[in-house]
Amino acid sequence: MSTQFKKIIGYLLVVFLVIGFFVLYRYVQPTGYQLPDDPLALEALELVKKHRSRQGYTLDEALQLLVDDLVTKGIPFREGDWQVKAQGEDKYMVRKIVREKGSVEWIEREYAWRVDSKEKSIRVISLAAQQLMPFENLPPLPHGDQISSLPHRMLKVPVLTHVEGKSANGVLLT
Repeated sequence: MSTQFKKIIGYLLVVFLVIGFFVLYRYVQPTGYQLPDDPLALEALELVKKHRSRQGYTLDEALQLLVDDLVTKGIPFREGDWQVKAQGEDKYMVRKIVREKGSVEWIEREYAWRVDSKEKSIRVISLAAQQLMPFENLPPLPHGDQISSLPHRMLKVPVLTHVEGKSANGVLLT
């Protein structure tokens, strides 16, 4: 065989390898998180997405507004897909992660809820998600009975009337 023929065969081999790698990359590339085939998991996802947020939008719309706000501010971000994970019989965790570029590092916010598909109830399980939930859907504060100022438990605290520190006769009820 002549050297000219060997060069042509070599070039064709390189071209076919490049085309082969391109085809593999294009059609065998992982597509990201896939939702489970469980109909209850899909129902849990829809319960969360359609639940009303504190601002009156659905939770899905409220998260999209947060992402749109990052876009308008020009902040680099990465938005994850909705994810659903089974956590026992009829209980699912639904979450979505949004990462935004901070001044030094990336800030990750996980919006997560636990859904009981039997009772059709949603409980917030992440701090970021608490910012979206209506107040009536938030869990009670720990030791809330000790923090609240109830009428029968009011304390008398003296009130200073002048900055100089003169004592006052008045009292403040807290």
